[in-house]
Amino acid sequence: WVIRNNEIHNNATVGVKIYKADNALIDSNNIHHNGQLGISVAYSDGSRVENNEIAFNNWLGEFSWGWEAGGTKFWKTDGLIVRNNWSHDNRGPGLWSDNDNINILYEGNRVEDNYANGIFHEISYRAVIKDNTVTGNGFGWTQWLYGAGILIAHSRDVEVTGNIVKDNRLGIIGIQQDRGNGAYGARELRNLYVHDNIIVASEGSTGIGQDIGSEAIFSEWNNRFESNTYYVNTDEYFRWRGKVFDFARWNEFGN
Repeated sequence: WVIRNNEIHNNATVGVKIYKADNALIDSNNIHHNGQLGISVAYSDGSRVENNEIAFNNWLGEFSWGWEAGGTKFWKTDGLIVRNNWSHDNRGPGLWSDNDNINILYEGNRVEDNYANGIFHEISYRAVIKDNTVTGNGFGWTQWLYGAGILIAHSRDVEVTGNIVKDNRLGIIGIQQDRGNGAYGARELRNLYVHDNIIVASEGSTGIGQDIGSEAIFSEWNNRFESNTYYVNTDEYFRWRGKVFDFARWNEFGN
């Protein structure tokens, strides 16, 4: 399938849904004011979502964005590329991969002013999130460490690099909760590598949190922040081991 150069709007639920359609291309569409989601890609390998404007979806707030609503939701994909999209003002996450996605690339997207997380990679596996601009997201999702510019949740082998993450409720966050096992093993925040990003913060924090009663996430699981540039307006901004620390302590932990 190639879906290109369309305006797709005011549908009851999803603007564009790709289901069991490998190597599909969703390109250069204006997808806005749909009732639930802008784009859904499920059970599809090698597909691409590129150059779209994805805006004002779930605009009436009739669907639960914590379950499935907002800009996008990607489900059980392999090799999905999400590149050069502008996802903004959705009532829910801007770009969201949830449940057994692997080998996903988010590159060169603008993700702005979405109600929940900007880029949200959840209970999934290998991903690269690079060279995106993520601004003003997450102010509608205020529970715990949700509502981040970029949130990696219970997902392993993720690299986050070269992004500008500015004025979101939280910066770049990794979390671990008990989410069991998936198609490619335990759903664990392991081998998270966050490096060479610019993080500009108006409030909130950057770092890692857990509620499973184990601190292995901070030591044994190889999660690390390196060579990032931070502009923050509070001394205590960095979240680690259940507390919020200043930059000196953040460095002492190896970040």
